[in-house]
This record gives sequence, C-alpha cells and structure tokens, in this order.
Amino acid sequence: MACPVLKSIHIRNLRGVRECLITDLADVNVLIGRNGAGKSTVLEALYIASHWANGRDSIRELDKVEYVLTRRCGRGRWRNLRDALWFEKVFEREIEIVLQFNSGAGLRFKLLHDYPPLYREEEHVWLEVTPDIVPEVATFGRLYFNLLRGDFLNPITKSYEGRVPPIARDRLLSRFGNEIEFLRDVILIDGGLSVQDVESRVWPKLFDWRLDELAANMVREEYEPEARDFIYKPLKDGPYVLALRLPRTTLELDALGDGARMAVLISSALALVKSTAALIEDPEVHQHPGGLATLTRFVMRMAKERKLQLFITTHSVEFVGIAKKVCEDLGLRLKAFFMERDPSGMVDVRSLESFDVEVLQRLGLDPRLLHVL
Repeated sequence: MACPVLKSIHIRNLRGVRECLITDLADVNVLIGRNGAGKSTVLEALYIASHWANGRDSIRELDKVEYVLTRRCGRGRWRNLRDALWFEKVFEREIEIVLQFNSGAGLRFKLLHDYPPLYREEEHVWLEVTPDIVPEVATFGRLYFNLLRGDFLNPITKSYEGRVPPIARDRLLSRFGNEIEFLRDVILIDGGLSVQDVESRVWPKLFDWRLDELAANMVREEYEPEARDFIYKPLKDGPYVLALRLPRTTLELDALGDGARMAVLISSALALVKSTAALIEDPEVHQHPGGLATLTRFVMRMAKERKLQLFITTHSVEFVGIAKKVCEDLGLRLKAFFMERDPSGMVDVRSLESFDVEVLQRLGLDPRLLHVL
C-alpha cells in the first residue's frame, strides 16, 4: 500500500494560535509570513501529534513534547513548563490537533492540562476515539486512547477505563496502522539540532547503510570541492568525532563553516528517515545563495527518493524560488502558504500556487509582505 500523506492540519489552542486550518497540503509545503504568524507552531503541532505514535525523538533521544517546550522555555519537565503550550493559558480548553490523511483517515489528538493520578509524565498525547472505531469500549461516547500506555481515558470523569478488551485496541491499531507508521518517524530539524546529536545517533546508521556518501556529495558540490569523505576522528584524550577528510587535512564537523555544518546536519537527518514527514525550520540560516541552492536541491531529492512529505518555514524568497524550480524538475507538487495571525489568535492561511509566487517575484514584490498589499 502507498505511504499515506497529510492532506490537512487543524490546530486549536496551541501557543499563540487559537485556531489554524491548512488544507490541500502538497508534497512540499512552504510556510511564509511575518514573525509570530504561527509558522513554527504548525511544525510543533505535527511534531507533538507524532508523539502519540513514538514519544522519543530518534536523533535527540528526548521526549518530543518536552523538546517543544525546551525550544522556548529552557530545560525542565512537562509538569513545570506545560502552561506555556496553552493559548492564553486557558487550561480548560484542550489543545487539539486534527490530521486528515489522503487515505481518508482522520486523527484527532488532544493534550489535557490535568490528568488522573495514575498518569505518567511521558504520556502526553491522546487520540480521540469514537464508538464507530471501538464499539466494545466507546459505547457511551468518545474516549481518549494513549498508544504508549495502551489505556483508554474517559474525558468526562478523567478516569481510566478498566479491562480494555484486546480486540478494541487491536482494531484501532489495524485501522490506523499506515498512519501510525507515518507518524512514528516524523523528524523536526531546527537550530537546536546539534553536532553531538548527529555524531552519536545519526552517523553510525548512515555508515552502516552507506548513506554517508550522500552528505559527502552535497559538501563537494558547493562547500568543499576537494572533500573526500567523512570519518570518525579520535581526539587526543577524548572521544571520536565526525570529521571531513580533505586533501591536506581533516576537519572536525564543528570546525566547518556555519553554512557547511548546518547543511551536513540537515542532510544527515533527512537521510535517516523515509515514508514520513520532515519538518524543517528556516533552512536558509547561515546559507550563501549558492549554498542554499545546493542544500535545497539535496532536500528535495531526499523528499523524492525517500518518500518524505516536507513542511518548511522560511523568510527567504530566494528559497521559495529555488524550491519551486527544483520541485518542477523532480515532479514534486509544491505549495506555499502565507500565514497571518490576528490579535485574537485566529490564523488566516492563503494558499499561493507556484504561478502566483512567480508573478509576485517578477513584479518585485515579496510574498512575505502580502499583509501590506
């Protein structure tokens, strides 16, 4: 069966967003808009929803929801930082993330501020279950199901349902098996992705699968034309670190220029996953236009070859133009979404077809400034 892809995402009560709906998603989805429009919140919402299928980030070895919190609130535990996730800190409103897939499956995820006493902190995300899905359990109305815990929760009484029939859980997992696999490996690539994370958890797998040459080819294309390959280099009285072999020296990944280092981190993470969603925040950071073009081509090729649905935030019109051309060459469907958030937290999303972006660029107008037109 073909890998499912997302067709829409609907967010309520998350961070500064009271409500946001994005429909008709494509292979490559580029989110543009002013600072504070909610672009990063869309990435975080998808990442939070994926926690239901797999609570641990495969690169950072952290709880996904807690990583979203620490991105903006600093290190800490869910119980201490969770308030920051709720829109206007109105905790009675559940945070809701609704994903619609091309398979016809719709998954409605909830984050609850208060949980029953038996709740364990790593079990943040719940799926709303209706009677038509598990009639053996939800005979009286909706329930919430936590895949990691394997329990159903009554949202009215906030108590766990005892003796859940195995057939109910099995039917649910069977019905959404493909969607669960899609969500399991969702990856978030942002400025918090560190060299140490990639060295210790990504590159051992890339070497095993001989995918290291993909990143080396990208580096040769733009950043270091004479680069040979990547190796693990021993440090004096220290650990092994990832390094790039050049004709006359070997440079640790940390010693590369900012643009090359970020390109290696992004490309490494993408080469690790397949048949899922990759969430990339501002790939243009630290990139010269030539480097941005090379990185963009690599990202889109990975999307094509590894069946990745991309969600990318950007403030770079150059990136939009490059991505448009590369997607046309590769046969990928690209859509740009201009986002604007009003004072009440409602996010207006305007879909820009590729032709519209091209016309704006020819007129010398910046799609990021549509709010002043």
